[in-house]
Parts: sequence; structure tokens; C-alpha cells
Amino acid sequence: MNAPSPRRTIFETMRHWFADGVFRRIFKNAGLLLTGRATNGLLGLATLSLSARGLGLEQFGVFVLLQTYVQVIMALATFQSWQAVIRYGAICIENKNVADFQALVKFTTLLDIAGVVVGAGVGYFAAPLIGPYVGWNDQVIAYAQPFSFAILFTILATPTGLLRLYDRFDLLAVQAAVTPLVRLIGIALAVFLHGPFWAYLAAWFVANVAGGAVLVYIGWREAARHGWLKGISLSLRGITAPHGGIWRFSIFSNLHASLTIVTGQMSTFLVGIVAGPSAAGLFKIGRDVATAIARPADLLNQSIYPEFARLGSRDGWRDFKRLILRGAAVAGGGAAFMFVLSVFGGHLFISTFFGPAFVEAYWPLVLLVATAGITLVGFPMEPALYAMGRPSIPLRIETVVILAIYLPILVITTRIYGPTGAAVASLAAALASVTAMTFFTVVLLRRRVARSSPA
Repeated sequence: MNAPSPRRTIFETMRHWFADGVFRRIFKNAGLLLTGRATNGLLGLATLSLSARGLGLEQFGVFVLLQTYVQVIMALATFQSWQAVIRYGAICIENKNVADFQALVKFTTLLDIAGVVVGAGVGYFAAPLIGPYVGWNDQVIAYAQPFSFAILFTILATPTGLLRLYDRFDLLAVQAAVTPLVRLIGIALAVFLHGPFWAYLAAWFVANVAGGAVLVYIGWREAARHGWLKGISLSLRGITAPHGGIWRFSIFSNLHASLTIVTGQMSTFLVGIVAGPSAAGLFKIGRDVATAIARPADLLNQSIYPEFARLGSRDGWRDFKRLILRGAAVAGGGAAFMFVLSVFGGHLFISTFFGPAFVEAYWPLVLLVATAGITLVGFPMEPALYAMGRPSIPLRIETVVILAIYLPILVITTRIYGPTGAAVASLAAALASVTAMTFFTVVLLRRRVARSSPA
């Protein structure tokens, strides 16, 4: 008897995996998000290309640093309260407890408001202190201060969590295109009208306001449509009492998210400090393209986390292993394809979209795409740890990786190799982080499976 064809074996295996309703729903939801994010990516690429050609390498680097400054402060100051909405909201829905659900969203909304107010204040007052380290003159600092008020319009975490909790990934897909579309229109006007530097910043500001307003509206409207906000009061008394450990969960999840910013958005800013605005601009090109490639990891994370939360609320720990292995395998295949594409098509891509002055971004691009591939393969680990109620583990892992691996390598290699050295640091950090989170996920999951009743 002839052995079965490897191609047919893989096909049959994939078909069997997607016959699983939960697994199919995860990729369906991620696909809906990816539809919006693919549009987002194309619009973002066009915006980046227009900005680079309109401003030139040096001014583009300053523009990138200003964006990154606000984005980093926004990410550090605002709570990732959508994770608490899903983690505790899934339990409320399972138990049909409206009062506890309303207490939850009041608590997370307060976190959102506090975060944006603090963030805007820090952004405004810190600009004169940080500006000299990245080569900003007085005029650029004067731009950075009002630009920081864009943070006030990013009260997005709670409505994002509500939409994910209710499986409205279709609405998230539509909303995801609002900000990049408005941004592209604004940047295009600035380029074709030969607008001044501040016009590019104004385009980003208006786009952030528009996208934030749409998300807040559709998120809260969805919760109201399901009837979970009916009769909600303004009282804040005892809003955390029904949700044991929510303060600890929120603080750890926010600290972990803040640490990931160091190897994400803040990396561009750090390159600017070490090697100057032009190097930051080159690194930004490679990082944004790699981020677009790694976007499925974030989308799969968002779609798989509610499923993990539901399984955890029912002690369905045995299903975790299947979801993790299948998700990592599918994501890994896509990651390998994108890496090969970047190696052979990276030069042509950069010279076509950004011009000959930016071809030095090739090696940062290739290395950052490899980093994105590692992130894709390891995407199920972090949401699994959160669903098991262990947000402190990703936090500790990221702390050790950043302090012991990422920052030392970044400083040393960026001084020598510029943006390429920064990409090496990102690659090393991603490999260490995914390896460590995989180890802890396996250990904790085995313990829960051993304690659970037989399937």
C-alpha cells in the first residue's frame, strides 16, 4: 500500500482542525479583524510613504519621534482594561449577573479616564525635558506639547473589551479603518499642498480623535443593545467588591503591557536617542512593516482570549492544549512565508515605496520580520496565562527580558550598527520572551488538567 501524500495529510489535518467550532470561531473573528487591519495596513503604508517623500529623511525622523513620543506615553499611562472586561465579564455573562457586570464596566471606565488625563499631562510637561535628548529644538517641543492632548481622546479600552466580549469583531474591523483613512487623507493634503511640518501633526491628531470617537460610540452602543447597561447607576460604591483580585489583575496586566511598549513603540524612540532622528526614521520603516506582518498575532490574541476565558470559567482546561498547538502551527506557517518574502523582496519594496534614500532600512526590515514570525508562533501563550489568572508571569518575563537582554543589546549594537543593531535586540528579546512564556504555560496547564475531572 502506498503511503499517503504529505500534501493530502496536511490538508486533511487542517480540515479536521477547522471542524472544531471554537477553533473555527477564533480564526473567523481574527479574519474579520484582519480585514479591517489589512485595510489599515495598506492605508498606513501609503501614509508612511507619503510622509517620508514629503518630509525627507531628516524631517521624517523628527516626525516619527514626535508620533512615537505621544504613542509611548499613551500606552504607558492608559490601562489595558479591556483584558479585565473580558476576564471578569465572561464570568458575569456566564452567571447572568447584570449588577456585577455594570460594576465592572464602571470600574474599567474610571481606569480609562484616569489614564488619559495623567497621560496628557505627562506628555505636555515632559516634552521640554525629553526633547533635548532626541535633538528637538524649541519649535519642535512647542509642537509636541499640544500634540500630547491627542491622548485625551483615547478612552478606548473598555469599549474595545465590550465588543470583543460580545464577539462583534465585525464592528472592530470596520472601526479599525477609520483612523488610518482619515490620517491618509490629511497627510495626502499636507503633501500635495506643500504644507508645513505642523500640518502632518494635525492630520495625525484629527485622525486619532475620529477613530477614538467611533470606537467609544459603537462599544457602548453594543453593550446597551444587549441590555447589560439597563438601569446602571452613577454610584461608585463597592464597584470592585464582586470581582476578587481585579485590582491585582489590572495592575499586572497594565504593567506587562507597559513593558512590551519598550520593545515595541519605545524602541523607535530609543534608537533616536542613541543614533539620531535619521536612524529612527529608518528603523520606523522596518518596524511598521514588521508590525503589519505581526498584526495577525495581535488579532489572534484578541480573538482567542475570550475563548480561553470562557473555557476557564467552565474548567475546560483540556481544550487549551489543542487550541494552543493548532493556533501556533497555523500562525507559524504564515510567518515563514512572510520572512522568505521579506528576504527576497525587501530591497524592491523599500526603494519603490520610500525611495533610494531609505534603502538602509532593508536589514532592519528582514530582522524585524523574523521577530514578528517568532511573535506569531508564540501568540497563544500570553492570553492562556491571563485566562489562567496568572498575569504576573508575563510581567516578570518581560521585565527580565527587557532589563537583561533587550536594553543592553540595544545600546551596544545600535551604537555600532545603527537601526540594524536595534533590530537584532528586538529579535533576541522576542525569542527569549516566547520561549519563557511557552515553558510556564505548559507547566501551569498540566497542573490544571491534572486537577480537573476526566473529559
